[in-house]
Amino acid sequence: MKLIKILPVLLLFIACEEDRLIKLECVPGNKIVCDEHGQDFPAADPVDIVQRAGQCSYGIKTCTRNGWSECVGAQGPTDEICDGIDNDCDAAIDETYPEEHQLCGFEENVDYGVGICKPGVMSCSNGVLYCGGHVGPTDEICDGVDNNCNGTIDEGIANATAVVCYEGPDGTLGVGECRAGIRYCTDGSFGGPCDSQVLPELERCDNLDNDCDGEVDEGFDTRGVDLVFVIDISGSFRDEIDSMVQGIAPLLDDPITSTFRFGLVVVGARAGDDLRPAYHLARMVSDFVPADEFLAVIEAGRIIPSAGQEPTIDTMYWSMNEYPFSWRPDAQKVIITMTDEEAQTMFSHPRTCYEIAEHADNFRFELFVFALEQHHNTFINCVRGRRDRLYTPTANSETVFLQIRAIFEDLCVGR
Repeated sequence: MKLIKILPVLLLFIACEEDRLIKLECVPGNKIVCDEHGQDFPAADPVDIVQRAGQCSYGIKTCTRNGWSECVGAQGPTDEICDGIDNDCDAAIDETYPEEHQLCGFEENVDYGVGICKPGVMSCSNGVLYCGGHVGPTDEICDGVDNNCNGTIDEGIANATAVVCYEGPDGTLGVGECRAGIRYCTDGSFGGPCDSQVLPELERCDNLDNDCDGEVDEGFDTRGVDLVFVIDISGSFRDEIDSMVQGIAPLLDDPITSTFRFGLVVVGARAGDDLRPAYHLARMVSDFVPADEFLAVIEAGRIIPSAGQEPTIDTMYWSMNEYPFSWRPDAQKVIITMTDEEAQTMFSHPRTCYEIAEHADNFRFELFVFALEQHHNTFINCVRGRRDRLYTPTANSETVFLQIRAIFEDLCVGR
């Protein structure tokens, strides 16, 4: 009976002794599991250490020739702090900071969830609780986003904000006519066209540096032009005169005429009986004026009463030789005659187109004639046989514009 009572105690002693022997047995290279208090767990497999909660972990002791090493890698619980880690190893993170993960950063009169605006979230980092991720309203910019959180994207930006742009070759910006442009906010970016920029173009005869190379009208005749219009103002030519005025008007505002001066003589006009023979059929209306003043001169010339005959040959001669025009010695001298009649002269010793052409050659005049096609042959010798100097008048102002512009362009290149 006593043996039966002693047996359990004996078995417990033997088990404890075996455990003590296992714990104390140190074969170099063997490892045993341990914790931060130095407690060993010789029966546990070091290869398959059970993870502890939070930051806590088991360590390892290694048997060396000098015995068991210290417990390496064991980590026990610490006081809970605000860092997103379970410091006290109770399977709860930052439980002493209930504000964590709550929304924060709300501002008055801001509709969060509209545009870029969103509240922040309370977060822990390095022991500090802070409001992270909050985005409030800002000034609207061109980015395709509702920056001020009012429900509208890029409002007030499209025309109020722009960026300077220029797409021309290097070294041409600000030279001659070349100018930068602007890009407006379009579809959330400034990637639209460069509005209003002026890029290099082929050089034109307009007293401007079109190709932006620092030179003006290179390759063109830059002497300037003194040009007299000899116009038949008889009633039968009224429609053509109207179209001429409408056709020439745009050219008077064009840079191509920036070096031009214009004078006017009208044919078929009575100006009194005190003038020399045949002068009563033509009249010098105005000496040379700048282009922007010439339309008023034409209108003044048209109100002069008209007569029946138009001595155009005589009037071309008078314009070159006798009328007191202030021809510039270094300018191109040009006369453009417009009539619906054949070439006429009123002198008892009539002048001929041969004489007009010779006089023009001697004094360096360029002559152009607008006459009905059936009368071209009567003027052909006035223009030295050059049919490219003969035009047919028309009541179509667009055609007149193209005809006159072609003449002006020829003068620019010295043809």
